[in-house]
Amino acid sequence: MLLEKIKAATLAARKARQPQAGVLLTLQGAIDTRSKTMNPVRPLTDEEIVAEVRKLLKGLNETEGYLPAGPSEKRDQIELEKAALEPFLPKQMSEAELKAFAEARVAAGDNMGQIMAALKQAHPGEYDGKTASALVKAALA
Repeated sequence: MLLEKIKAATLAARKARQPQAGVLLTLQGAIDTRSKTMNPVRPLTDEEIVAEVRKLLKGLNETEGYLPAGPSEKRDQIELEKAALEPFLPKQMSEAELKAFAEARVAAGDNMGQIMAALKQAHPGEYDGKTASALVKAALA
């Protein structure tokens, strides 16, 4: 389970006194908080944990966007934190894989909504929505 991998990585980072330990602890805290606020209280699924990882990465990207251009210590820290979180995301489909999926569904006579729904069901969280949408539109054209 993904939660055990996160806990093991956090423990290893803390023992090695790595700077990434902070963001991994933050992730663990976010996961614990979300699981305690569920009604009824239950452990999060891997998909819900991936959503928490994405939320943290989005915040880091926004913070990085507000930093002045050029090299800085804060930017380096954010890059380290992003690198610590990315291994917990599922492998992303390549554009070629997305295009092949879209073309196969178009050949079967599906429309945009049906293709996107099938993609979401077959590969949850494994693709970029904007890229997939653009490739499906191109395949339908």
